[in-house]
Order: sequence, then C-alpha cells, then structure tokens
Amino acid sequence: MTRRARYRIEVKSRLEEDLYAGLQAYKALNNMSTDSETVARILRLFLFGTVGTLPASLVAVSSHLGQEGITVTI
Repeated sequence: MTRRARYRIEVKSRLEEDLYAGLQAYKALNNMSTDSETVARILRLFLFGTVGTLPASLVAVSSHLGQEGITVTI
C-alpha cells in the first residue's frame, strides 16, 4: 500500500494545465506570493469588474422576455 502525501497543492491538482499556467503567469505579472491570493484577485475582478459594477440586488431581474398578450395559433 502506497503512502499518501500529507500536503498537495490543491489549486494545481484541481485546475487543468493551461488554466494553472495562466494562473501562474497572472501571479508573476502582479507580483503575488500565493495561489490563493491570485485566485481571490481574479475572482474579485470577474465578479465585480474593475470598478465594482455588480448590481446590489438581482432579485427583480428576469431573464425571460416580456410578452404582452401575444397569442399564436396554428
């Protein structure tokens, strides 16, 4: 029975190779020290944009098109 490693890099083991390479490039370009710091920065940019433009409440937003009394019979 092989012994399992006590420590492994979770981000590296869960991401595809090209994504991890991109993460490392972003990390190097922005002088970041850890993968978790880098992932947090990328998530913040993705979710809030560069100026924090994510709407406060998405409750009243509908993804369905509005229709006013249109009836189609075939």
